[in-house]
Amino acid sequence: MTEVKDNSSLPLLLSITGAVLAVAVGGWFLLNREPADSNEPIAEAPVEQIAPVEAKDETLAESHEPVAVLADVNAELRKARLAADADVLVFPATQSALFYYGRVLRADPEHAVANAELDAMLAQVAIAVAEHLESQEFANAHEIAKLVARLRPEHTLVMDTQRTLDDYTEQLVAEAIQHSQDGNDDQASAALATAAALPGRNPDYFTAVRASISDIRNVRQAAEQNRAQRARLAEDDAKAAWAASIRKAIAEGNLLAPAGASARDLLAESNSWSAERTQLTSEVVEALINSAEELIAANQPAEAETFIDLAVELGGDADRFDEVSAALDAAYIELESNRVASMSELVRVKAVAPRYPRRAQERDIGGWVDIYFTVTATGETAEVTVNRSEPKSVFDRAAIEAVRKWAFQPVEYRGQIISQRAGTRLVFQLE
Repeated sequence: MTEVKDNSSLPLLLSITGAVLAVAVGGWFLLNREPADSNEPIAEAPVEQIAPVEAKDETLAESHEPVAVLADVNAELRKARLAADADVLVFPATQSALFYYGRVLRADPEHAVANAELDAMLAQVAIAVAEHLESQEFANAHEIAKLVARLRPEHTLVMDTQRTLDDYTEQLVAEAIQHSQDGNDDQASAALATAAALPGRNPDYFTAVRASISDIRNVRQAAEQNRAQRARLAEDDAKAAWAASIRKAIAEGNLLAPAGASARDLLAESNSWSAERTQLTSEVVEALINSAEELIAANQPAEAETFIDLAVELGGDADRFDEVSAALDAAYIELESNRVASMSELVRVKAVAPRYPRRAQERDIGGWVDIYFTVTATGETAEVTVNRSEPKSVFDRAAIEAVRKWAFQPVEYRGQIISQRAGTRLVFQLE
């Protein structure tokens, strides 16, 4: 499967750059265009940039007076100075020093005193605007700059306000793009909302940005889905290989060895495939029990017990474990019963000395008999037989008759009373 690559940031940045240029060029073109009707208020620029008033103050439109018949210029100048002295520099908009200087300059654009005083006043206003920008009080700065732009569209405070707002917009949009690329969609939306809420922003620009960020998100999500699908396929392959390796080990009889490749070791590998682990554990337990039963039948209970212990550890059918455990105990008991124990392993409670044969005594003959017998569950002897003797057959009967009269403490093994095969040598010697 081919992975979808996230290359959407380049076209987005190109589109954003183009939009910024369009906003800037269109905005400043609109800032400097002549109004269609000097007697009407100047309309705001569509891009909501800080727009200057050219030949007519919109507040004067209400009087419907031509500029030529305005009040005495000196009277307006005095009003401007009084407002400035009262520190009413910009607001209220129709009672401020800025408003009255504007009326003077609309009547006499070359009025040197008014121009000089206005510039001095705007230097103070610029300080206030800079403080607003520093504190991110953008609405206040923007409102002042809009009013100043009517008289001084290229004044420093107007340009600084515009540049600060544009730079902050660019920063927020870049952050929104990065958040979207990183998968932080909520942070991307928050950054873009903050940018769009700044004064003087063009809604069409943010519509384009949102569309581009949506493209980034779609490409990222497609790539994430692609990666997730490939991861699922890889996990399925690994799971199938793991299950196959365990079943192969079972089929080959490698339940406990070799190390690292046995069914036991493979089953112990760490993973999250619980359903498969449950099924494979059941299969391994069944194979262990079957192998244990084969070993019990072959009279190898010790080897069988190792398989049973692991099967119990892995868990399984309790009834099946009881059955095979009983068979294991029986195998151990049979093996122990058939083992020839020495007299030192037994506790004899009745001993009868053998009778010395008369003919051997008359001939002064001595010898020995190796004899085998079984200690029954009651402690009596049975199945008494001669293994070897010297001289042959001389002392055999006497040895057998004596051993048949012996008695022992019953032998206990694995919690049960068992019959025990034993052996000893009886020595015949005249004193």
